[in-house]
Formats: sequence, C-alpha cells, structure tokens
Amino acid sequence: MAIRIYIRARDPQNGRRLVEELIADGVSPGAFTLIGKQIPGGLPVDARRWQTDSSAGLRGALVGAALMLAVSLLPPRVLEPSAVLALVAIAAAIGGGWWLRRNRGANLPLSAQQEALRGGELLVVADLPEAEAPRIEERINRRHPELMVLGPDARGSPPFP
Repeated sequence: MAIRIYIRARDPQNGRRLVEELIADGVSPGAFTLIGKQIPGGLPVDARRWQTDSSAGLRGALVGAALMLAVSLLPPRVLEPSAVLALVAIAAAIGGGWWLRRNRGANLPLSAQQEALRGGELLVVADLPEAEAPRIEERINRRHPELMVLGPDARGSPPFP
C-alpha cells in the first residue's frame, strides 16, 4: 500500500534534484507528481501547472468564446451579428465557469499551499510504499534542508502527535 507525502521546494530546481535522486535510488517515476507554475522539464514524471482561479476562468472564457465564434461563422450564416455576440458571450460564461470549477476542484487539496504556489514554489507529491515512507522522509529532512517535508497532509503534519 502507498502513502502520499507532500514536499515543498522554494526553488523548482531543488525539487528536480530530489526527484532525480529518488528515482536513481529506485523509486518509480510514476510515484511522483510535480505541481507548480514552473515545472522543471525533462523528468519522466506527471506534472500539472498550477494556476489561479482567475487565470483558469479567463482561459475557459476565451476558449468558449473562440469556439462559439468559429461555429457561428460557418456557412450558412443565418444569424444576426447581435445574436452571434450573444452566443459568444454565453459560451464565454459557460466555458469560464466550467474551467473555474475544474480548477478549484483540482486545487482544493492544495489550498493550504496556495501562497507558496503563487510565489513560484514547487510541490512534489510522492506516492511511496508505506513501509519506506518514514525512511525516505527522514532522509529528505537530513540531506535536503532546502526542502520542506509536509508529510501526508498538504497543510503540513503537526509537530506533535
């Protein structure tokens, strides 16, 4: 069984070095997901660019508006220009709302790290074997003081049980 741990790197390149080190030590690349505004390239791991709700909503609105505009310009052009504008606005609202909801759902477990992610830090999510997780966490704490091991909760594990 696997346990998920969260590790925060102030500098994305420090996160990159950690992932490379753990992969070299036998941790499967499929165990990692990198989340941040700047994802280090060239790693054989899953990655997800973090974005604010406003940028996600804007992206969805632009996609929805562009798709509706393209559809409305296809022949035959039987719609009045005001109807086309209304359809484009409706599509923009639907696209923006959908993309915003999708982004909020993806970011909800990471909400405690929102300020760090907004500031350009990298979050390394590692699904480690339950028996190995404490040893790997201790090793990261010992060898990598530049990283913050948050533990199995993205908010960070409390210091006392």
